[in-house]
Amino acid sequence: MSPPARRWARRWARALEHQEHRDARAPGRTWDLRLLPAALTAWVTALLATTGPGPLPAAAGAAACLALLAAVSAAAPPLAARALARLRGTPRPGTRTGPAWSALALAALAAAAVLLGAVADGRATIGGPLGDALAEGGTLAVTARVLEAPRPWSAAPAAPGTAPAGPGAAPSAGEPAGRAPWDAGEERSGVVVELALEEVVHDARRARAGTTATVFAQGPAWADLRPGQRLTAVLAARPGTAGTAPVLRAAAAPTVVPGPEPGARERLRARFTERTDRLGPDAAGLLPGMTFGERAGLDPALEQAMRDTGLTHLTAVSGANCALVAVLAGRAALALGAGRRTCLLAGLGAVGCFAVLVGPDPSVLRAATMGGLAALALLTGRPAVSLATLGAAVTVLLVVRPGLAAEYGFVLSVLATAGIVVSARPLTRLLGTRVPELLGTAVAVPAVAQLWCAPVLVLLQPAVPVYALPANVLSAPVVPLVTVCGLLGLALLALPDGAGETAALVPLTAGGLAARLVAGTARGLAAAPGALAPWPTGAGGAVLMAGLSAAVLLAVHALDLRRRRPRPTAGRLRGGPAPPSHPEEHWRARDRTRRRRAAAAALLVALVAAAALRAAHLERRPPPAWEALVCDVGQGDALLLRTGPARAVLVDTGPDPRALERCLRRAGIDRLDLVVLSHAHADHTGGLPALARGPAVAAVWYSTAAAAPPRELAAALPGVPAATPAPGTVRDLGPLRLTVLAPDPPRRPGAGTAPDSAQENNASLVLRAELTGPGGTGSSWLLAGDLQEEGARALLRRGPEAVDVDVLKLSHHGARNGGTAIIDAARPRLAVASVGADNPYGHPHPAVLGHLERLGVPVVRTDRHGPVWILREGPRLRAVPADG
Repeated sequence: MSPPARRWARRWARALEHQEHRDARAPGRTWDLRLLPAALTAWVTALLATTGPGPLPAAAGAAACLALLAAVSAAAPPLAARALARLRGTPRPGTRTGPAWSALALAALAAAAVLLGAVADGRATIGGPLGDALAEGGTLAVTARVLEAPRPWSAAPAAPGTAPAGPGAAPSAGEPAGRAPWDAGEERSGVVVELALEEVVHDARRARAGTTATVFAQGPAWADLRPGQRLTAVLAARPGTAGTAPVLRAAAAPTVVPGPEPGARERLRARFTERTDRLGPDAAGLLPGMTFGERAGLDPALEQAMRDTGLTHLTAVSGANCALVAVLAGRAALALGAGRRTCLLAGLGAVGCFAVLVGPDPSVLRAATMGGLAALALLTGRPAVSLATLGAAVTVLLVVRPGLAAEYGFVLSVLATAGIVVSARPLTRLLGTRVPELLGTAVAVPAVAQLWCAPVLVLLQPAVPVYALPANVLSAPVVPLVTVCGLLGLALLALPDGAGETAALVPLTAGGLAARLVAGTARGLAAAPGALAPWPTGAGGAVLMAGLSAAVLLAVHALDLRRRRPRPTAGRLRGGPAPPSHPEEHWRARDRTRRRRAAAAALLVALVAAAALRAAHLERRPPPAWEALVCDVGQGDALLLRTGPARAVLVDTGPDPRALERCLRRAGIDRLDLVVLSHAHADHTGGLPALARGPAVAAVWYSTAAAAPPRELAAALPGVPAATPAPGTVRDLGPLRLTVLAPDPPRRPGAGTAPDSAQENNASLVLRAELTGPGGTGSSWLLAGDLQEEGARALLRRGPEAVDVDVLKLSHHGARNGGTAIIDAARPRLAVASVGADNPYGHPHPAVLGHLERLGVPVVRTDRHGPVWILREGPRLRAVPADG
């Protein structure tokens, strides 16, 4: 061994010895769980108050579940503490097992405060003109204040509105978490604006409003809005959403109310983004995002790459940013000779200013509140215990802003913080026996954050970023440099009279270079094979992921506790005979017990792994006699009609290429004999990029009211024959016959004029599909795209007998403007509605569903049943949910 290697080995051995001595001398503080019941109770109460049908049911529901939840959670901390002390081999001093009645009283107080806060915030009771508009639908005139800068959303494949996939990430700069863009199928892109409603007028009634609203809009007038501006606007409400946070659509351009010039906050952010725009696209997108959460300039392709590698959380301001701000301010005060309390107050004040600069981001609110409570504890001479601080911060924030309980950004922030507090240190200690402590920390922190957040992340995006851990580890050394350089540049730009303009270029340039490294890491790993692993959708996928994460975390904690258990030491020698040793049978029994526990643990891990593999491969096993597969592509249409083994016709592609890829894999399709694009709206054509890397495509039929075919078509399928078939065209593809029923050749708009939404919907390609099965049995389908009432009347005038079918795909996802005339003419045995879960525009409409119910027609809905196989069993049709 060379001398440098020997020196390194000696240093490594001394470091390990120091680690063991440090662990042995640890004071033995355990987690302070006394505030856990209050935080959990506050969270449940806030959810009931803000997502329920109103304040009284919310209060009743909260009261009904409070006793059970508070009693269980009040008993959990002392039991957990005692069990933890028992596992460690000896009761530790400092284990806090406060009486259950105090936790119960605190939980009840938290619930009452949250209910009062919900009513005061206007979230638990949205009444008056606004409540009527949300219940009945219609337009309303509002006076409002802009809370945040408009963020882009798009129905395109790389839309920023896709949910994030990073530990502790807040939802990315597209739509708010859990919501889809309003009518995304009809409007390809736009901006989403958060407004604080001040006054609402609906049906000639005027009232003050004390709530916030999310508005989906299009046009430069909305995109140019700035935080703090007051405006008047006409907005459209979706019916049937009373009792929930308003999600509205802009019906016209806003009118900005003249007011004072933009404040210092807006001017500082604008100066920062203006300087970073000169540093290249990567720096322009990442540097503002990693400094204060501004993601408007982030390139969609880069954002998609960061999402695929679990790095989206880097552009969502979190506790790490707040910690850096506090440390930098405290160090600066210390360098000036300040005392301990002054340094704490300086750090706390800097975090407060930073929170004002960033705005009401959930993760920043959580981090700032935790920092304030921790500083208060230190100033009063009390220890700042992380879990207690987190519980107090959650309770305080839910009292002030109950709506945070239903925001994915807040949920992910709390989970990531709890995971780092609870599990990062045990995993770091385990890794510290194999790798240097710095590297162990760099691996442990993103790993535990990913494990704690994974069950929620798969709800947002049913896929697992395989390279999230290496991507975070590779980015970890660079991220503080980007953030510190950004904060330093921000501080210099804040100096009066432009004193720091020139000096700010140095840190901003350095931060821009570091940001390019982050972008390169994201792009490189996103392009690697298998970057995203598909995962089961819905609650089942979340439960499965929770089981896997819990198994891994329990194993980590068990191994750490076993390693840290005190070893017996030699005592004082005493005279006399040695005490009798344990009989041999005792040791054999201990060995048997250990082997049984190890076997049980191995069996549990094997069962969970087998369940995961089974769930991951279920979608690749189609039933042997399927005729059609209704794909679950969210708010959009995609349907497979089987033409042979591993062959099919695809009618529409849905909005999401990944969802379409899952559907094609599920059906085992290698070749598409025909792809039909009913019309050129993104919820029917957005999945086309999946076909560029998927099965072979023989031909394309499309229809549109525009002057040119959809732009996505040429990009995804260059060289594939594409045509618009005329009514009466018939095409036989094995057991499938397709007959074109509509539309007549539409009148094309003039140059530079785009068709409106209704014109494009009524230009939908309408097909009658007839499938012939073994023995001459068969089924017939009517596929009418997004045909509205006007188009339906024209279709029925040509010949109502052609629409008499077995299965009807509801036109326009079952919207009210699709009418019921086609339903009456078709008299189907089964209706299919391809819709997204909790879509914000009411598809399928209750009137359409009620009409089908009166006719006795069962309805298959992808928002409730997921992807659905349509099978033929003799003369019967059977719909089978593919996810069981």
